[in-house]
Amino acid sequence: MKNIFNLLFFISLFIGSLFSANIQFEADKTTLDSKKESLILEGNVSLNYESLLFKADKVTLDRKNKIFSSEKISFSSLDNFLYGETKSVSITEEETILQSVEFSSCPCKDKIWWIESEELSFLNSENVLRTKKSKLIVQGQTLAYLNNAEFPISAKRKSGILIPEISINERSGLDIKIPIYLNLKENIDLTLEPRLMTQRGYGLTNQLRYLGKDYEGYFNSSFLMDDESSFRTLERDDLRWSYDFYHEQNFGDSVFLNIETSSSGDPFYLSDLGSFLSGLSRTYILPQKLNLNYFKNNLNIRADINSFKLTNPLAENQFQRLPGFKLDYFVNKNNFNFHFDFDFAFFRKGGSFRNDNKQNLKRLFITPKISYAFSINNYFLETSLLMNHVFQDFENISNEEFLPTLKFNQSLKFFKKNTTGKLFIEPFLNLTISDNKKIVNKVKVDSGLRLSSMNEQEKFGDLFLSYQRDINFGTKLSFYGDNKNKTVFKVSKLYTKGQKKLFYENLRFDLPEPFVIDLDYKLDKNIYYNSSLSIDDKYDFSSFKNAFKINYDKYKISLGHYLIKNISIFNLKNNSQELEKINSLEFTASLNFSKNWSGGVKIINDLEKKKNITNVFSIDYENDGMIVGIAYMKSLEPDWVSILENNSFKDYHKDRLRLFFELKGLGSIGRPKEDYLRRRGL
Repeated sequence: MKNIFNLLFFISLFIGSLFSANIQFEADKTTLDSKKESLILEGNVSLNYESLLFKADKVTLDRKNKIFSSEKISFSSLDNFLYGETKSVSITEEETILQSVEFSSCPCKDKIWWIESEELSFLNSENVLRTKKSKLIVQGQTLAYLNNAEFPISAKRKSGILIPEISINERSGLDIKIPIYLNLKENIDLTLEPRLMTQRGYGLTNQLRYLGKDYEGYFNSSFLMDDESSFRTLERDDLRWSYDFYHEQNFGDSVFLNIETSSSGDPFYLSDLGSFLSGLSRTYILPQKLNLNYFKNNLNIRADINSFKLTNPLAENQFQRLPGFKLDYFVNKNNFNFHFDFDFAFFRKGGSFRNDNKQNLKRLFITPKISYAFSINNYFLETSLLMNHVFQDFENISNEEFLPTLKFNQSLKFFKKNTTGKLFIEPFLNLTISDNKKIVNKVKVDSGLRLSSMNEQEKFGDLFLSYQRDINFGTKLSFYGDNKNKTVFKVSKLYTKGQKKLFYENLRFDLPEPFVIDLDYKLDKNIYYNSSLSIDDKYDFSSFKNAFKINYDKYKISLGHYLIKNISIFNLKNNSQELEKINSLEFTASLNFSKNWSGGVKIINDLEKKKNITNVFSIDYENDGMIVGIAYMKSLEPDWVSILENNSFKDYHKDRLRLFFELKGLGSIGRPKEDYLRRRGL
């Protein structure tokens, strides 16, 4: 026992004199050669030093030269992000050096890509590997020679130049972006992205991100020196810019702060090139918001500023909320409910690039609501009395209105269960009665109004719908099968005694009284079908939508048809307001041809114009270590369905060819095909 203790003690002194830092090792057999001042470890040798783990069958530790060597030493980072093999390792207090190295960060079993280096060094104070005289090998072929390079030792990002993105399109020519990542602190990083376009000019993007215990946020900005703007006739300034700032923070468990502000130098920047540079969505509205919220039990208090910029260059100034105060209080007890809303705000005109007309508005909303729910057996009745009170001071002219509304929502629910599933039948009859005062409103009436049946709604935004005598009746049928099938069918009709109308300046808009049929069918979570039909006596408000989707591991197919009549759209080219009829057929497919090959296609056909307005084709090769892909897209006009449903519009260009190449674990060039196949929203 004494001899074993002396051996262990001597080995610990040997290791301590060899390495100033702590090293842990395991081996089946340990032999000490005091004459050569070396320690021989044999059988399942494992050495853990700093951020690296070394393994071998036999290792000789040379105390004199501070080297441990073997015929073959495998190594990996502690999180298994990076791994490789080397012949010898020398260690000093500051640095670890590996000779004749092969390594990779590919998450693959086979050697798909790797790097061979004469020397690899690791500074103990940094999580960075530096290599000398290296070459990148992919599938046995040398793709690049690297005299000096740096690689991260873990999945944690480090400062340095990232993989560039290269594309070719008809407006920008050759488009090259080179991201530079800077890890400023543990919770703060910055990405700078210089960009060069052979047919446009040059630009710079930055993305600053930060994260704390009770807060997080980001700041994106960009500028572009654009020599050939697509809208040169309207925007003559070569320097174009945008920014996007977001911050959220909580103070304790009840108080929350949100700040979001975005802007651009001209109205065409985002629709032309801006979203690629700044990361902003291509939206019609750039928000400039500040919200301070307090939540506690059944009380919600909010103070806010809600401003914006309109990217439509011909838009008129809209009212901005500067500032506002809102209080919501509710009580639920048994079947009784009391809800009280209070909203007071100052408004001013703004947000337009062109129109600078100025108006001010002061408004107060007080809306108490009392309701009682009664149910017996399968019958349900909810009776509610809603009192809308509004006070407005517009250009020193005061107006005050009071609109009580009485609602009766009643339904029956029949339930039946059998061996195949559950069946629900829910007929309903809803009544809405309001005062017959005529309330004249100045509102923004757009296509969003035309896509809504407005069933069971007494308001559109903050707008009162006066003189309501509405009856909305119908039936909802739901079937849930034991084999995960689901069918929901709903039919309803809105009927108004008299006319439901809005007044906008000297115009009157008669609102829809639609007959609506909606069908949802889902089979085993793989097949989905939806059909929605809305028919109104007024031709303007009719719409029809069909969607059929198949989702399996090997393929995904989607087919949709959209028919919407008389959408009011401003034609910038013709400088006129036009009625647009949307009648389009959209087909999207993503297919896995084999284990390694996949492709995608997206086609939008305008049935009225009898031509394809969007074509996207792509093909990819992928294995465990890399992806190679090419995508071609051609779009002739915006995706109007996405605009109307999501209030955003995607990129559209006459022709664009995109290349995508990724070495897994190392980086990528370009964008994957999914970015072009899916419909983009906000």
